[in-house]
Amino acid sequence: MNRILTAGVCLGLLLFSSSQVMAAAGQNVEIVINNTPVAVQPGDQPGIVLSGRTYVPLRIVGENLGARVEFINETKQVIIISSGNVAPLPGRSDGQSKEVEIVMDGKVLDIPQDYGKPFIQSGRTLIPLRAVGEALGCQVNWDQQRRLVEISSAPEVSQPEPEDEPSPEIEPAPPVPSQLLRELAGYRTNIKLLDGRVISSEELLNQDESGFSPEQLEQFKKAAALLSQYSPTFKIPGGAQWATADLTIMGDPVATADQLRAWIAAETPRLKIKMEQQYGRELVPIPDLAELYIKIGKEYGIRGDLAFCQAAKETHYWQFTGDVQPDQNNYCGLWATGAACSGQEPFNGADPDGVRFEEGVHGAIFATPEIGVEAHIQHLYAYATRDPLPSGKILYDPRFSLVSQGIAPTWQKLNARWAVPGTTYGQSIIFDYWLSALKY
Repeated sequence: MNRILTAGVCLGLLLFSSSQVMAAAGQNVEIVINNTPVAVQPGDQPGIVLSGRTYVPLRIVGENLGARVEFINETKQVIIISSGNVAPLPGRSDGQSKEVEIVMDGKVLDIPQDYGKPFIQSGRTLIPLRAVGEALGCQVNWDQQRRLVEISSAPEVSQPEPEDEPSPEIEPAPPVPSQLLRELAGYRTNIKLLDGRVISSEELLNQDESGFSPEQLEQFKKAAALLSQYSPTFKIPGGAQWATADLTIMGDPVATADQLRAWIAAETPRLKIKMEQQYGRELVPIPDLAELYIKIGKEYGIRGDLAFCQAAKETHYWQFTGDVQPDQNNYCGLWATGAACSGQEPFNGADPDGVRFEEGVHGAIFATPEIGVEAHIQHLYAYATRDPLPSGKILYDPRFSLVSQGIAPTWQKLNARWAVPGTTYGQSIIFDYWLSALKY
């Protein structure tokens, strides 16, 4: 059994052992894996004791045991990959997605009801810890007095080899990623390779530099330099700390319409000077779209405050310094590909009363600001989930069906997808725009 597979079996046994752990509810617990204390980084969720059960953060435990852990927001599934291969993702076994479901190497883990249910807290999935009765993959000990969970991989037992049979071939050691590849993997972001492929940087943990060309490594260095400008965590007013990579497109807004308006009002004097000095023209009046983005965003389950900030980024604060013009009501550059439209572009199911194309115009033209905002929200919806549009909604986004639905559930996953190469596209929306708005 190789080390990663052993770690995966160990992780699975955390869910299935039988003795009960009792401690005071709500207390944090420390975790030690293979005699090494696991440091809880800013933004991480520590282990806790709740209702007489001990819960540990699945991603932290899994990754420290060598497994790969991913969370699929739209189906509320935690995917554990222990073998190094991407297992097929099953659909929800219960046909709904209200509770967290654990999937290890393509198989759904059946967790008994009396063990407690996995749940999400502070953006992290917590799983119930039960002592391991069978030492197949690892051992788990609970020190109640110190509130300490000790997890250790069980030593592999050598089996005597049959006589007169050749020794099995020794498996090659797994690749050891360099510091550069580990750094990129830690950002959990998309990276566009020179051959045109888009990968998640986490995949670099399974590779070494020898598998890449000097040109590709140079591109990796440039990407790391750009990404280093943004923190992997952030705090919002009130003190809550989030991981940048986990901020989902779908969810409730944090900023109010009044905050967004106040932010734009504070930016306006600066923009006025910039437009006059850099572009030689007056400031284009900024439309009051904050309430629309919050309202329509809620109808789709999209964070309308962040969508508003994305629109500010895409339009240069509604100054439209690119190809799209203000009267198009196109706030996110839909169908603005760098080439002017022919006027014969397909609607792809979008309502022709709400959207049209004109020869020589860059991008789609929407009939009203409301429709322009809704088309933007629909385009984000396509990236964030595989679900169809909410019941009763009219399609206004002519590129909705062209998106590989659900491919980017987080703002950071828009990198290299919505914008190309877009190395820090999602981070910029969060740090350069949204967090600035939250100050008001």
